[in-house]
Amino acid sequence: MRRIDSREWRNNNPLPLLIMPGLHAVLSPSAAHRWMNCTAAPRLEEKVEDKGSAYAEEGTLAHAFCAKHLKEFLGVPTKDEEAEIAQLFDKYHTGEMDEYTETYKVIVLEKFNAARSKTPDAQLLVEVRLDFTKYIPDGFGTADAVIIADGCLEIIDFKYGKGVKVSAYENPQMKIYALGAYEAFSFEYNINRVRMTIVQPRIDNLSEFEITAEDLQAWAVKDLQPKANEAYSGKGKQLPGEWCQFCKVKCSCKALAATCIKTATEHANPLLVSKEDMETIVLPQIATIKTWLAGIEEYALQQALSGVQYAGYKIVAGRSVRKITDPEAVMQLLADNGFAAESYTKPTELRTITDLEKLIGKKRFAELCKEYIDKPQGKPTLAPDSDKRPAFNAAADDFKNINF
Repeated sequence: MRRIDSREWRNNNPLPLLIMPGLHAVLSPSAAHRWMNCTAAPRLEEKVEDKGSAYAEEGTLAHAFCAKHLKEFLGVPTKDEEAEIAQLFDKYHTGEMDEYTETYKVIVLEKFNAARSKTPDAQLLVEVRLDFTKYIPDGFGTADAVIIADGCLEIIDFKYGKGVKVSAYENPQMKIYALGAYEAFSFEYNINRVRMTIVQPRIDNLSEFEITAEDLQAWAVKDLQPKANEAYSGKGKQLPGEWCQFCKVKCSCKALAATCIKTATEHANPLLVSKEDMETIVLPQIATIKTWLAGIEEYALQQALSGVQYAGYKIVAGRSVRKITDPEAVMQLLADNGFAAESYTKPTELRTITDLEKLIGKKRFAELCKEYIDKPQGKPTLAPDSDKRPAFNAAADDFKNINF
């Protein structure tokens, strides 16, 4: 069978007209973890304006660099990426971003070369639009990178955030991308396995998960499709959980509020919270409660700033830090009044480690200054047993500097 070039395939198989730049799917793959658990979320969220954030813009710039690096390697035009870079460069670009996007490029090309060693006409697609309508109503999305080869199809997703570590294991967003790519290219390549890879370089996270094409399709029919239909219909059910963190309506969700209040009130002992209650009721809900409280606080403030008045509350100025508007004028004034220069000035200070890493790149900084960096044991914090960090050992910390 004749292999066709990816550009030829896209010309002969245009995606639905609903896929247009700037248009977002009701059931987006990136929010799949949320709407597959809380099927009411998508229709509730679609009424809320997405205002974006500085973090999202920073991520957009990083993704543009990633796509540009790969497209330049492939000899594909980079006009769209260059436009995004020009728009956001001055505001968000750092040496750290160059390092991390280059890391992503190296990882993707290593995987592509490995695929070509087994399938000479393997293909690498960058920022490829995928259609999921076979399983998700009006479903579409864009995959960062797709490697198509006989045997194994690979989906690679770049994450620039560092606040939440993202795992590829049973990740519904990645599985949806994999379904779209499999449906598009399995007629041309003999694909029996799908690998999903997440590259999150700012926290040294490279996560991979592999599944058979048969199991992926079975998941789509048994789990994904019913949840997607329920969520799209507008008849979904509210189900609070850790997936509420990025929900747009978490601040006004009554189901989430009820869950948090129930956690605080329903215990065997009406007066004290027992150890058993802490283990089975309170601790498992800490993340959900924090999400709810933070959402409520942010929402109430934004409403008040827009003119909504809450009885018994008012807007006040927060803590302010004083600053000198003209340092040179103040130094001259102090000198004129007889103060010695060493009493009101200090030598130039070294920037913080974070600033230095952003300036020259994390890897380069570590190479240059590793012998001068000390990382003491962090402050104790309570975490579930599933957390991969080792258990805190206070005794070992107390005696670490004692020689026997």
